[in-house]
Amino acid sequence: MNRLIFSIVTLLCLHLAGAVQAGAQNVFEQTVSFDKIVHDFGDIMLSDGPQECTFKVKNISNRPVVIHRVITSCGCTEPTWTEAPIRPGDTGDIKVVFSNDQGPYPFSKSVTVYIAGLSKPVVLKVRGIVHEKQKSLSELFPAASGPLGFRESSVSMGQIEQGLARSIEVEMANTSGRAVEVRFTDMTPGLTVSMSGTTVPAKSKVRITCMVDTRLTGGEKWGKTPFTFSVVVDGRKYSKVLTVEALIKENFTSLTDEQKRAGALPQFETSSLELGVVEPGSVLEGEFIVKNIGKDAFEIYKADSSEGGVSVDLPSPVPFGEKDAVRVRVNTEGQSGEVLNILTLITNSPTRPIINLFIIYTVK
Repeated sequence: MNRLIFSIVTLLCLHLAGAVQAGAQNVFEQTVSFDKIVHDFGDIMLSDGPQECTFKVKNISNRPVVIHRVITSCGCTEPTWTEAPIRPGDTGDIKVVFSNDQGPYPFSKSVTVYIAGLSKPVVLKVRGIVHEKQKSLSELFPAASGPLGFRESSVSMGQIEQGLARSIEVEMANTSGRAVEVRFTDMTPGLTVSMSGTTVPAKSKVRITCMVDTRLTGGEKWGKTPFTFSVVVDGRKYSKVLTVEALIKENFTSLTDEQKRAGALPQFETSSLELGVVEPGSVLEGEFIVKNIGKDAFEIYKADSSEGGVSVDLPSPVPFGEKDAVRVRVNTEGQSGEVLNILTLITNSPTRPIINLFIIYTVK
């Protein structure tokens, strides 16, 4: 059980780290801006040899900026960068070479950039999929809707703060032997989907842009929120071809550090609820006790569960110094083996806007 907990919690931390990065702005502390923070090499062959990309860094401040150091998470990625001071308004380069000498596997490598004047480093990503042998477009894009295909049926937008918009690019392929005309429709309020032009050539890939604007969702949304759209190909509609999921949280960007420290601050007695070994179909109950040690009342906007069969009773706003409970009820019908259910809370705490709690049990 401990090994299961460690493995899943580790994966969760990596996922959240990726989500935070995926949701980051390209402007950092009003000092520098990057043309991108992620470079996707896409599908590459081992026989293609080393791959390289360049990140552009623009100085948007009124003083020279120096890139002190660039560190990668793996020896398979080698960085070089502009070492001379970058004048205000000018642009420098960070070039990254991926050796591409092992595989096949998907890869995601971090490139950490230390820049004078920034309170913390900027983390860039290079990623892609290395193949040993050539695959067809249909194999690479198995989530099919007629002649069009996606790599997966759903993608994560990462975290978005209320009042803001964020976009991601998603690859789409025309797996057929003819060019097709494409347009997007039936978009969930708050989602816009676009691409360059309207024609996708035969046996080719294009990138579409999916943007979520939290101001246009038709009401305040919190936590894991799915957005879908349909696509019309040569006049024929294919419904809900892709789900774009965003994790919407409170926006504290206008608060000072002092105001954030004066906000609500939850203190849970435990972050995990271990319910032991149970019979299939059992209904389990438990609670997480929380005390508010912050000055403002603590409020939970929403709770999302990683597994089905979970109902959650959220407390009313918890005043300073008071305690209350997050009560859960779990129906284990259809489950077996060791289960770790992650309960994600979206809150009004400036220092803990997202809290993960764990429900652990074994069905035998």
